[in-house]
Amino acid sequence: MSQSLLFHAFGVREGYEYWRTEYRDGCVRFLLLVKPEQLVCPQCQSQKVSRKGRRFRELQTVPIGLKPVFLVTEVPKCQCRECGQSFEVSPSLPRPMSATRAGSKRSSRTCVG
Repeated sequence: MSQSLLFHAFGVREGYEYWRTEYRDGCVRFLLLVKPEQLVCPQCQSQKVSRKGRRFRELQTVPIGLKPVFLVTEVPKCQCRECGQSFEVSPSLPRPMSATRAGSKRSSRTCVG
C-alpha cells in the first residue's frame, strides 16, 4: 500500500523502495532505501561496489490532512572494488512544485478515478 501511495501521491518512482513508515512528533515519515541496482560506480560503471556506511536526508513534502509528511531517503556511501572510487548514491526525486494561483485552482478540484 505505501509503495503505491509514494508513487501516486508523491511521485516517487524509480531508484527507491519503501522500507517503513514512522509516526512520531506529530509527523509522518516514509523511509526509503536505495534499490541495489542503483549501486553503480559513476567512474567505471562497475556494479562491484562495497557499502561503506550511509546517511539519511529528510525532505518535507505535501501534508496528509493536518500531518506534516517527510520522505526520508537513504544515501549510501560506497567504494568501487574495481577502480577504488568513493561515492554516494542519491537517485533523483520528483522536483518541488511551487504553489501558484493556477496550481491552487487545479488542486482544489475533486479527485476523479
